[in-house]
Amino acid sequence: MITNRTRYLINWLVNSMMKLKHPNAEGVPLVKIYGPKVKFDRGPALAFNVFDWKGEKVEPVLVQKLADRNNISLRVTTNKKKDRDELGVTVVTAALSFLANFEDVYKLWTFVARFLDADFVEKERWRYTTLNQKTIEV
Repeated sequence: MITNRTRYLINWLVNSMMKLKHPNAEGVPLVKIYGPKVKFDRGPALAFNVFDWKGEKVEPVLVQKLADRNNISLRVTTNKKKDRDELGVTVVTAALSFLANFEDVYKLWTFVARFLDADFVEKERWRYTTLNQKTIEV
């Protein structure tokens, strides 16, 4: 059973992420959300992919690794339709626990919004190189 608080949080997150568009790219959306958009009976999980300003998908594993480095727990899964042999779509999944609050969903939203900066991934690579941490291979 999903609580009203969790329902409000997931619906705010879905609605806010759908509004993220790349500047100067004719309204290219930053994220594609899979499953129902804002609904009363939506569950507390969100499956999505991030796209760059050219409309190319940012690898979900890369999104997950960058999120981990920002203390955000995401999961990479493959969605596919039941009873079909076709390959599924690899997506990033965020699930809200019953302890989640607005600060948690806002932190996820601000992290995803950082991909609006075309150089975000490259900046992160340099940041971790200068800190003598292991870099992310793209």
